[in-house]
Amino acid sequence: MFANPPGAVQVNEDVLHELLLYAGPKEHAAAALVARLWTRPAQQALYRSIVFHTWHSAPQSSGQRLIEALRNNPHLRALVRQISIHASTAGKDQALDWVDMFPPNSLRNLTYICWPRDAFDTVFLRRDVVRTVLHLTARGPKNVEGLRACFDLPLMETLELDLSELDTEPAKQSQLGRLLPLDASKAPRLKYLYMHVMHVREPIVNLVLSVFAPQLHSLHIHVSPGERVEHISSESVARWAEDFATHVSRGRNLTSVVFSGFFKLQTMLIWEPLSVGPTGELLEWVVSSGSNNHRVQPFLNELARGSVVEHLGCIEGLYTKELFQRLRPTVRVLEFYVEEETYPCEGALLDLLGRVQRDGLSLRRLRFFASEERRDGFWAIEAACKENGVEFEFFPVLPPLHNPPTRPAIVWD
Repeated sequence: MFANPPGAVQVNEDVLHELLLYAGPKEHAAAALVARLWTRPAQQALYRSIVFHTWHSAPQSSGQRLIEALRNNPHLRALVRQISIHASTAGKDQALDWVDMFPPNSLRNLTYICWPRDAFDTVFLRRDVVRTVLHLTARGPKNVEGLRACFDLPLMETLELDLSELDTEPAKQSQLGRLLPLDASKAPRLKYLYMHVMHVREPIVNLVLSVFAPQLHSLHIHVSPGERVEHISSESVARWAEDFATHVSRGRNLTSVVFSGFFKLQTMLIWEPLSVGPTGELLEWVVSSGSNNHRVQPFLNELARGSVVEHLGCIEGLYTKELFQRLRPTVRVLEFYVEEETYPCEGALLDLLGRVQRDGLSLRRLRFFASEERRDGFWAIEAACKENGVEFEFFPVLPPLHNPPTRPAIVWD
């Protein structure tokens, strides 16, 4: 594969480096033997990313072998750009001290996945080299101590958090601000935030936004499939929605707000007007479940009108056809997660698409996430997009959607 025949054109090192990213370890070794000029690109491709497991099979893993090579060859350590650590309580005796051998500011991306969540170690996030990463992906913080540690990285620009098992029981929710005193000065460079939560109205979302909204450029909230139906007052939901919109409006650079996921609630849906209150003319989505009513207000209608958002992602129930009537002309990207057999807002969306060129709207891309069998149901929308110069994208998904397809891309640099 990497033979260099006599008289062949020399491959630029940058081009070779990109090619080697698509090869495997065996090809990296073969490339290093072809020519001395190929050695460095091959090493860069081999050592740029390390996956390490703390359980018992770790000594035989490729990650462990790479780490041993790095111990014996210090000059290779600066090549490592990303580390993915999969930790478990069964492997606590497997030390992570080897992380300290990397020079500060060398690691750009750290993925820290813990199962069970009790394996999450806040002390690990305080290591000097970890505190200089630019992108942290953490799956595991189960309490406020672990969560606070994730927001204490001074050079971090991107943070992805899986908080689907965060302990925010009702008794503690009212005290969450006191238990979790976040400080924006601890993560002054944070711009891109992704949070996976159990409920749309999680208190932790507004708590984080109350601190970091002014500095954010992108916010992505992914809701677990089959959101639990609970007894909760409509007043508290309205208050949450109002607070969320207020925080987003404070984000002068917050141009991307995405809600992703599928509720998949096996209950009866009832629509009824919302009495005049803090959220104005919004409607309530009432999900009837026995004696309990679970209300999720379509607050994205107001958000689309009263913020600087240019990229908006929407879950069914968080918006109505009013969204398309209130949409700011500066919105460039809209995306929707659809479960219904037919798209209930098709008429309003088609009307919006018809106004793109006439009214000089900025809309340039329309995305739909739905099951493959519903692909043909969007033919009219796709045709209208083509007619009005808007790019149409359809992403087939296999519900339940555990991981959103639009999560922030990992920056390799």
